[in-house]
Amino acid sequence: MIIERYQKAVDDLFKKVRDTQMDKIKEAGKMMADAMCAKKNIVIHDTGHIINAEMTQRSGGLIAPKMLRYYLVTETDGLDTPEKRAKNLNMEGMAELVYRCSYMTGGDLLIIGSVSGRSDQVVDLAITCKNHGCKIIALTSLEYSSQVQSCHTSGKRLYEVADLVIDNCAPLGDGMLDLEGYEVPFGPASGLSAVYIMWQVYAACLEEMEKRGLKPGILKSSNNGGDDFNLELEHRYQELGY
Repeated sequence: MIIERYQKAVDDLFKKVRDTQMDKIKEAGKMMADAMCAKKNIVIHDTGHIINAEMTQRSGGLIAPKMLRYYLVTETDGLDTPEKRAKNLNMEGMAELVYRCSYMTGGDLLIIGSVSGRSDQVVDLAITCKNHGCKIIALTSLEYSSQVQSCHTSGKRLYEVADLVIDNCAPLGDGMLDLEGYEVPFGPASGLSAVYIMWQVYAACLEEMEKRGLKPGILKSSNNGGDDFNLELEHRYQELGY
């Protein structure tokens, strides 16, 4: 019974995306095509909900979108004191260093996925890159994000910073199914809908590029002898931007 309920919840989620987000999806595809034609980077950053890995360097996927991932690693140990626990762990300001160290420049397209859109990290990244002239697409849950407070000192959430917002239609808390005997809903929506949305964005980009008489590179599986093919595709990408 839980399996059938889960299947229906996924069907309903995807239908809601189709019914409410198609205009935004097509606009995102156009923004991707514009970036390709202008030879600008298309960068994807996600806070752990799949699209970083699913949408970049994937056979059958576009070569142009690239992953942005970053970490701050401090190798340290010591006493777990009240003073240590009370320290402000806000990481605002790190995004400026990330921007400087990345391939991003003004005019690039940055796609950020965050179901709540509230963390200081994602908001800071969006604000910083926008201030440097990048376009920002947010993939977030408006139901979720509108009911939580921002951790950023600006008070803004991701959807309040982005140039284009696509609602992943995830519920507050992300889980889709209330199960008897459990306090927490089961089955997060955001990862499934994010991937479903993003492949449609890529499809919309392909359609837009076809209208312009252009053919973006699609990666081939290395398991089928695709390494040489993909190397040529990378050379072409460096020359054309797609």
